[in-house]
Order: sequence, then structure tokens, then C-alpha cells
Amino acid sequence: MQMQLELPDSVNVDQRYVKEALMAVLYSTGKLSAHQACQILNITRRSFDEMLPHYGFSALVDSNDNLDIELTA
Repeated sequence: MQMQLELPDSVNVDQRYVKEALMAVLYSTGKLSAHQACQILNITRRSFDEMLPHYGFSALVDSNDNLDIELTA
């Protein structure tokens, strides 16, 4: 899937910030695994885990649902 987002220049955010924030939201809602997010962002899992708190999220707990998401990625 491709997505295009156009923001006015007056909004002071860069493309990387928007991409990281979107991956954090999708991960936290269970729509994306950490592995997939890391591939999209081209970062390591450790970097991803360290990035999440910047957007108000943390690594998911090891529930059965979350483990299923990670194992099917």
C-alpha cells in the first residue's frame, strides 16, 4: 500500500517524523508487527523499541494476541 500525505509548510514536521509516528500507531493498535515496522523504517528492533516512547507508546506486552501478530509477520 502506498499513501501520500500533503501537509502545509506551516506545519513544522518532517517526513521521517510522520512515518515513525504512523508506524508507532499501527504497531500499538496491532495492525503491524514490530518486524514489519522495522523493515519499513529500516531500523533495528532495539531502535524501534527506543523510538516508541517518543510518540507516547511502548513495546506491547506478551499477550497471546500480540505474540500471534509477531509470529505471523
